[in-house]
Amino acid sequence: MPALTSLDRARQQRVIQQRAADRVRQVARFVMRCLEQKRAGAGSAGPSEGAAAPPLVVGINGPQGSGKSTMVRLLAEHLGARRVTTVGFSLDDLYLPAAEQDRLAQAGNPLLRFRGQPGTHDVELGRRTLAALVRNQEATALPAYDKSLCSGRGDRIASHQWARPPVDVVLLEGWCLGFRSLDAAEFARFIDGVRNSDSPLFKHSRRHTDASLAEVNANLRAYERALYPLIDAWVWLRVTDLDVVFRWRKDQEDALAAQGRPTLFDSQLEDFVARFMPGYEMALPKLDAHGFVSSAQLPASSTLRLHLDPERNVAAWDHMR
Repeated sequence: MPALTSLDRARQQRVIQQRAADRVRQVARFVMRCLEQKRAGAGSAGPSEGAAAPPLVVGINGPQGSGKSTMVRLLAEHLGARRVTTVGFSLDDLYLPAAEQDRLAQAGNPLLRFRGQPGTHDVELGRRTLAALVRNQEATALPAYDKSLCSGRGDRIASHQWARPPVDVVLLEGWCLGFRSLDAAEFARFIDGVRNSDSPLFKHSRRHTDASLAEVNANLRAYERALYPLIDAWVWLRVTDLDVVFRWRKDQEDALAAQGRPTLFDSQLEDFVARFMPGYEMALPKLDAHGFVSSAQLPASSTLRLHLDPERNVAAWDHMR
């Protein structure tokens, strides 16, 4: 295959940018509708005199490399240009400090040996941050994390971004943000599929013990209690073939390498991404069937689901309650 010329690369980049812009405009329309609905619903009570109304909190879920971080940045810029004050941060910014993650890694569950799965985040920090943003009364430090520290294992860093009221929209993104724990009966059916079928839907979970899978599932309950009641609406970047996540995550590492930043070796990266897969295999069927849990502050459909193809294009979209 002939190498791309500089003109070809420029044209390709313009196409990619146009697709991203189209996606941001679509999500922005959804966010503005939800913001209007929340403001209308709160209209009768309203904030106390001199206080700002609570912002709309939007959760963005999608696999690694699907474009969540880029969407948050572009969406904040798009809404800001329309005088809608928007702040965003990531579930990744809530990862445990390196020392705490090291202690967790030594506890024996291989799924928790590295950051990523439910249980490796400081959920209470996330709750405090969201609650402060929802109060919309004081400047709030947004948490921050540098994945390049500690030889690529990452560590928390001092906050470098503050949200100052009044804020209209809060965006929180994360690969497992919104995942719902399985109850006893649901988990038993999941384990039956893992151990007693040859379905490719469970191929990554088969590498782990029932106890390891059960611990990750149980960890999700803290997220359900602390974070989800504060989230009003959801944007879901949905993929059908999870194997594409390996390629997308490699693209992210290549981008870091191009910046001269420390990255994971290919073998480390494969091990790292594979550790996420059981979370998808457990959670996605329940999300497809029952949707996300939200604050119930909106009267209509509160989830925009974008179905992505392997090139991250939106192949289809729909609304879920």
